[in-house]
Amino acid sequence: MSLFDGDEMLRALLQQAESCRSLGSAMYSSLFTDLAADYADGGRTYALLAGRSLRPVHDAVPLRLAGAIHRVVLQGKDDRLARHYPSVGGKPAEDFTADFIGYMRDHLEDIENGLATQVQTNEVGRSVAHLVLSHWITTLGVEEFNLLEIGASAGLNLNFDRFYGCFGQLRMGDPSSSLRFMGDWFSNAPDVPRIGATAISKRGCDISPIDVTQPGDESRLLSFVWPDQRLRLERLRSAIAIAKTHRPLVDQASADEWITQQLARTNGHATLIFHSIVWQYLGTQTQNKLKQAIYNAGKTATTTHPIVWARMEPAGAVADIQVDVFDGSSAEPRHFRLAEIGYHGQNMNWL
Repeated sequence: MSLFDGDEMLRALLQQAESCRSLGSAMYSSLFTDLAADYADGGRTYALLAGRSLRPVHDAVPLRLAGAIHRVVLQGKDDRLARHYPSVGGKPAEDFTADFIGYMRDHLEDIENGLATQVQTNEVGRSVAHLVLSHWITTLGVEEFNLLEIGASAGLNLNFDRFYGCFGQLRMGDPSSSLRFMGDWFSNAPDVPRIGATAISKRGCDISPIDVTQPGDESRLLSFVWPDQRLRLERLRSAIAIAKTHRPLVDQASADEWITQQLARTNGHATLIFHSIVWQYLGTQTQNKLKQAIYNAGKTATTTHPIVWARMEPAGAVADIQVDVFDGSSAEPRHFRLAEIGYHGQNMNWL
């Protein structure tokens, strides 16, 4: 039996390699495979990561390490590594992992900071869900709504109506936007009305929000996008530019306490609560309190002022979009499973 059998950190590295492969990052799939081998050999990766976390998969330790080095590159601190990174015009060479491991020792302070920093991606592709939901919600008789987003990170997706989505005759958002989701984002045509509802207020919360107007926060957000995924980086940079002009409102708060406070502020409109790939990180106690707060507020919801709880969360190989509608028309909320969708927002399949 190997010393590393049952080692959670080794499992996390190998699992991350597979995840990157399946989600289209050959660069990081290769990197994490090689880092796993170095870890199993008791190399520098082992010295750095062994015993670092009891739950390395949950804490995304491999991505924290890769993000720390990517941030070094984005900040122009290491030209030797930069030559491997497409995000700054490089291309990964055969000696990429050797350089990554070799030069880690020159950036130990950056790595320590990175390993102590939770992963934040604020995946902009997921705003496809916001766009479609803003049209679907009109089937409930809603023309205007308040948007509350849980786990909003930097709040980039709160600007969803400043992005543009298009499939067939369906036009969503701002047609002049630099950030565009065209037909290749959809597996089929979302069966929603062509005229969408208007978000009259948009507010988010996050336990550790990011402010993209701060250079350090901007590079932190960019660092967690896999460097060979050029289109993801372009989308994120476009969304950051939009957010610098139209600053999203994100409160630092625990999701359950925040949603309770926000739902207490009734202002005569429908409320759309949304979160994406957040649920598993909240913890059981917060999940239960959050759900209870929504159900409690739902007791006084009406058909003219409904509460709509929409979420894009894991459903196996893909995520799905599920919705509960509280409008007083029945004892329990009406439930809808609207779509399946890739974890980054791609390939929306309307059900």
